[in-house]
Amino acid sequence: MIPLQIALTALCLISALWLVVLIVRDRTPDHLLLNLMAVIEVGLVVHLVLGIVRVFTEAKVDVAEWEYIGYLIGAALFIPVGVVWSSGEKTRGGTGVLLVTVLLVPFMFVRLADIWAGGA
Repeated sequence: MIPLQIALTALCLISALWLVVLIVRDRTPDHLLLNLMAVIEVGLVVHLVLGIVRVFTEAKVDVAEWEYIGYLIGAALFIPVGVVWSSGEKTRGGTGVLLVTVLLVPFMFVRLADIWAGGA
């Protein structure tokens, strides 16, 4: 699961850089960026499924299973909610919403690692 998290984090950081450029240029996200968001979302859904399987097959005694699953679901929901929210706002604010969205995903991975380590 770690390689998938690294790949998704890299895609999120690439998206974040792209979104900063769009904010500076006062542009809205184009189709290529939205396609990248879709790729990230597919990866997050795969991450969700693998994470749920991991909880029920490898879970240690001190792992808060439902909290872990909740964070997996939350991470998978960030991108679609951000895209829908930003599509209604055709200014820098909408692009900023997407920027915050893609930056939250790697932080969710850090929290998931903390929960898995038993630091709930």
